[in-house]
Amino acid sequence: MTRAVKTWERLFTVLAGAAMATAAAVTVASPAVAAATDFYVATTGSDTTGDGTAAKPWQTVQKARDSIRTLLPAMTADIRVNLAPGAYTQTSTIEFTDADSGRNGHDVVYRSSGGTGSAHLVGGTAATGWSLQQNGVYRTNIGANKSVNTLYVDGARATLARFPNRQYDADFPMAQAPYLRSSGVSKSYTQLGYNAGDLTGVDFSDLSAMSVGLWPGGELDWTWYSERTPIAGVDTTNRVITLARSARYTLAKSRFFVQGALSLLDAPDEYFYDKASGYLYYKPKSGTMADKSVIVPAVQKLVSVRGSSTSAPAHNITFDGLTIRGTDFTADFRHGWVSAGDSGEGHANPRYDRQINLPQHRVGMVFLENTHDITVANSHLTNAGYSAIYLLKTNHDNTFNNNWIDRIGHSGVFLEGQYPGEGDTQYGNRVSNSVISQVGELVGSAAGVAFANSSRNTASHLDIFDTPRFATAIYADRDISPDTDDYARDNLIEYVRVHDAAQDSGDVGAVYTFGISDTEPYATNTYNQITITGVRAHPSMIDYAPKGIYTDNDSYGQTFSNVHVYDTQGAAFHVNDSGSHILNNVSWADGFNPSLMRYADIGVDSSFPYPGAANFTGGFTNGLANWSTVRGAPGTSTTITHGGGSSFAQSGDTSVIHTDFVQAQRKRVSVWFHDNTSQTSLSAMARADKDGWDGPEWRGLGVRTSVSSDKYVYRSGATTTATSVTRTTGWHQFTFDYTSGTGVDLYIDGQLVASPTGITEFDGIALGDWWADSAAGTAYWDDVSVASFAQDFEHGLGTFTAAKGSATLTTGARSGTNAYATDEDTDVLTAKLSGKNYQLASVWFYDDAADTSVQSMARVDEGASDDASWRGLGVNTSVSATKYVYRVNGTSTAGTVTRTTGWHRATWDYRSGAGVTMSIDGQVMTTAAGIRQFDTVSLGDWWADTTVSPLRWDNVTVANS
Repeated sequence: MTRAVKTWERLFTVLAGAAMATAAAVTVASPAVAAATDFYVATTGSDTTGDGTAAKPWQTVQKARDSIRTLLPAMTADIRVNLAPGAYTQTSTIEFTDADSGRNGHDVVYRSSGGTGSAHLVGGTAATGWSLQQNGVYRTNIGANKSVNTLYVDGARATLARFPNRQYDADFPMAQAPYLRSSGVSKSYTQLGYNAGDLTGVDFSDLSAMSVGLWPGGELDWTWYSERTPIAGVDTTNRVITLARSARYTLAKSRFFVQGALSLLDAPDEYFYDKASGYLYYKPKSGTMADKSVIVPAVQKLVSVRGSSTSAPAHNITFDGLTIRGTDFTADFRHGWVSAGDSGEGHANPRYDRQINLPQHRVGMVFLENTHDITVANSHLTNAGYSAIYLLKTNHDNTFNNNWIDRIGHSGVFLEGQYPGEGDTQYGNRVSNSVISQVGELVGSAAGVAFANSSRNTASHLDIFDTPRFATAIYADRDISPDTDDYARDNLIEYVRVHDAAQDSGDVGAVYTFGISDTEPYATNTYNQITITGVRAHPSMIDYAPKGIYTDNDSYGQTFSNVHVYDTQGAAFHVNDSGSHILNNVSWADGFNPSLMRYADIGVDSSFPYPGAANFTGGFTNGLANWSTVRGAPGTSTTITHGGGSSFAQSGDTSVIHTDFVQAQRKRVSVWFHDNTSQTSLSAMARADKDGWDGPEWRGLGVRTSVSSDKYVYRSGATTTATSVTRTTGWHQFTFDYTSGTGVDLYIDGQLVASPTGITEFDGIALGDWWADSAAGTAYWDDVSVASFAQDFEHGLGTFTAAKGSATLTTGARSGTNAYATDEDTDVLTAKLSGKNYQLASVWFYDDAADTSVQSMARVDEGASDDASWRGLGVNTSVSATKYVYRVNGTSTAGTVTRTTGWHRATWDYRSGAGVTMSIDGQVMTTAAGIRQFDTVSLGDWWADTTVSPLRWDNVTVANS
């Protein structure tokens, strides 16, 4: 296809008339074979006997790359390399050069052929053969003298053994706390003093792998850049750690921890690698290594696209629908040189030595240099040691869209331009429609997207959250003269949703600029249609509180239009030696008009291919993230909460928050509400409908004492009606179920109170007190969730179909009237979901524990209802008459949860993207790797064993929480 007409729809369409690749197409290098567009790679293929056809695929990407190279000069259509599902383990970088470029306006496409994300490029190898040592620590020998600077277990990063042990905080998941605090040594870059008693008992006898995790404080408690710094020596008498090299700033007021010794391995999910012996040690959370997937990274760059020079760039190569994961970090990290000129490279602007990454850290899991028209799309980039995507110095007009980027050691997408004055060569790159989260797991000074001395780039339609410092950063260096020698200009950041940023650092903004311009006419960057909320740092951070937006030194003349910042620890907007900004409709200035905000268009759109990645954050643990304040001055409370650290506290007369969705939905919405019946003058309602936060076509539930002082009420259109449900003090669940497609069923604590028709879908949720009626009571809201799939059988089977037997609906439901009953030997319902899901599936079942002849289960997994790849929960009395049972593949095992008569909730949590955690009534039954996503829910009795298993099933949901 030609670049001028390239669209993703065309990319996914088989070219009309294109012949399938044949053995002759591979072995005969001739222009005549250019029409053969498809080649194949599979983990079961062969690089020796394969020929790249579907029948005889190659085994490696490298073989495909080398085999098609001679075909490229005569391209008349895209050449596509189709990677079958599976893990393609790499122990060296997959390198592409200008010789691998598409020609004649066409692309070479490396794509997943079995569904989005199903082909995995893995930058390491599996560690197996574990044996128990002591105190719950296992070990296996992976060979001596390897570089192992991070480790991945079940799709998540393990923690290098450290002291003090890391304490995960759900409110600040990116913080590496707790820290020790330095003391006693002043104005040293290498001497780190510590307090008496802080490191008592820590064994410093072998420093060969020991380091400090460090935020050097620079005498003023700065938390700007984090480091991993090897230890050269320890004076335990004078309590001084000597670092192996200089820190970026002096160390008098620093936060730190020590790490990298077997003696420190005492907490679950910690690891240590002994380079001399080759032993890898790990302490699992569950106490056993059964079913654990452990990846030892082997490379820092997994995919490298590098032209041989700026005049011979690599170009027109696409990576589509891949999972790219599992790369290494480093034993020693510091951002930049300590002082200007330290590089010794003789630059005209040596100050930039302090801003650019050191040469050994110019690394990304996907690395680009000397490129244009490279595309990474529809891919899941996860478990990276350094950045997920890194562009060095000379790259233009590349595209990164529809990607899910998470669990990243450094930054999500990092563009590192030339030194000031040495060429504006990094420009025109696009990052769009992507979710970027959990960045900075190893480097605290990380960003979701960073444009470093790079120009004319675009970041749009992004969800960025869970960062230790920046969500976005644009910077060059201050005091460069003339300003035109800096290239951090004319970038556009728009339609970006930011929340839960700056969790471990201070004196920063979630959106940050530095060193761009200080003389007129100013070099400007443009921000448009941005929401920023939930910006706050862990209490161990005592530098200046993080802000929403921070324009730092020499960042004059930036443009901000339609920007809504709220619920931040520091100021919404802060300037430091900058100013003269252009402000159009911004929330921190007078005259802000929310109606000009295009909330529904901010963040990823409905084409985003990874459902569940951009989680709707309905809880209020991190403030009012994902909500807009539309009436009054809403706040949060930590005293009355339902599921997290804080709730939305509605107080005063008129107090409303609202959230929009990208598109109208027919799903189930659940809202938790805390009522205090001693309040006899209260207006508090939730609405989920399709009429804006203040439109007349209500579908609402709540309290209006002007209608009824002792009953909950519902509102449909303009009419508010008392229900039969009596108000009681405590938490209550309000549910809006639009899954029927004919209207909405309104429930209070599982009791159906109304089923108004007319509105059949919703596109927003609002909570609070709309009415200036002197009813100024206080209420609390929490744990709002939207189920992407929901079935309560109130309107029949919905999308469920009978896979075995005949479906029977019965009374005695958990909520409403109907439930599904397994009332015959072999009786199964199944539902095929839309797309692949990385979410939380929930199924309720009613068990009669006195019945000892039951075999009935629910399964949530991938494939048909009767295939072998089970992920099931339920009752199987042939395995255990007294315990609930889980099934993984063909094996059923008794769990630890005792059978009791009544309703029970079974859950399958696929949100990690690494596998599934299966629980009953909140108690974990097992965690299983292998299947990372699901598309099927099935319920019932599969087994023809002459027994009837009379379980009832109800309230099937798929949601993010």
